[in-house]
Amino acid sequence: MENLTTDAAPLGNPRANPESEEDSRPRSSRRRPPMVYNITGSKDVHIGPVFHNVMPKPKTHLAPQDMPRKEDVDALLKCSREIEERDKLVVSEHLGAKWSCLARYMGFSSGQVENLKADHPRSVDRAFELLNTWHDRMAQDATVSTLTSFLRDAKAYPAIKRLKP
Repeated sequence: MENLTTDAAPLGNPRANPESEEDSRPRSSRRRPPMVYNITGSKDVHIGPVFHNVMPKPKTHLAPQDMPRKEDVDALLKCSREIEERDKLVVSEHLGAKWSCLARYMGFSSGQVENLKADHPRSVDRAFELLNTWHDRMAQDATVSTLTSFLRDAKAYPAIKRLKP
């Protein structure tokens, strides 16, 4: 604490006894003067009822190496083969937290999404089960092209990048 420096300057009436008999105002209308502290070399200091948190800016753009090439995406969108187990495995491993967004685009209800959360603690398992359920529901219509379209809508670019036509 010895390396902290403070500059305190009370504002308002500098009387020694604020509750003296000279003050005829009711106690509820009297205010204590605010204390001002300047603490140098501090970080994340909280004094009083107001929190001032400086949050880091969220990462809005993926690095270029995480983005799929346009030619690869076009090839995936033209691919009409039915998805396989390896496709589901690759996508689920690289989907991360985007699995719930993907579920919405695939037409799953919020109750179904909550059930997946409750039944599977890991997001990889949730994503894999989501893809299995979607594949069962769509049968032969569950193609690489359709999956790529949903992944693109959900902005799951790392999963698209690793998917093969």
